[in-house]
Amino acid sequence: MRLKIDLHVHTSYSDGSGSVKEVIEVAERKGLDGLAITDHNMLDGYFEAKSYSSRLIILPGYEVSTDAGHMLVIGLEEYLPPSIKSSGMALYSKVVDWVRLNGGLSILAHPATERFKMDKWMRNKPDAVEVLNSLYPLNYFVRRGLRLSSALGVASVGGSDAHKPADVGNAYTIVDLNGSSIEDGVKKAIKAGRSLYGGSLSPAATRLRVGIGFLLSTLIQSIT
Repeated sequence: MRLKIDLHVHTSYSDGSGSVKEVIEVAERKGLDGLAITDHNMLDGYFEAKSYSSRLIILPGYEVSTDAGHMLVIGLEEYLPPSIKSSGMALYSKVVDWVRLNGGLSILAHPATERFKMDKWMRNKPDAVEVLNSLYPLNYFVRRGLRLSSALGVASVGGSDAHKPADVGNAYTIVDLNGSSIEDGVKKAIKAGRSLYGGSLSPAATRLRVGIGFLLSTLIQSIT
């Protein structure tokens, strides 16, 4: 059985503009089978989503900032313990260890838009790399993400990183389930590499804006 799931969605519980209900309605209308609500450092949106009657598979998740970039924690209803943080910043390697120990899924979020932290990623590999993120809809980022997932030897996935309901499902992951319960099956499929990313690039004007913004931020980083 194949499922189409958006693994990266924000709501008004963090920095998104849409309610949980609006996000669910758009996901259903676009034909998704499920989604992970990944607000920053919180599960409130997930718990609200679970209270609605919907055909969607709702996965627990949240996005955290680490010393090696942003990470999606999928499949766990527990928060990161304070012990894995230093000066308010989560330590990447400890996050991966904790997620693995507790049976969750660790995904590097839009790593192709940041300076590569290959030394840290290679020492403790995540379960997957977000290759297609619809907020960064350039072939350049997709190719960079694919090179990274290949170098790490982990799965490639997609997520919309939607911050408004209309963008939900613009990028997604297709997982091939194999006889497990749905939530465990999704995690096992991605860890085993039985996943594909999908979606579409944004209009040319959006791609141009994102490209210019990325070049400017890279230039600023190089001189600071």
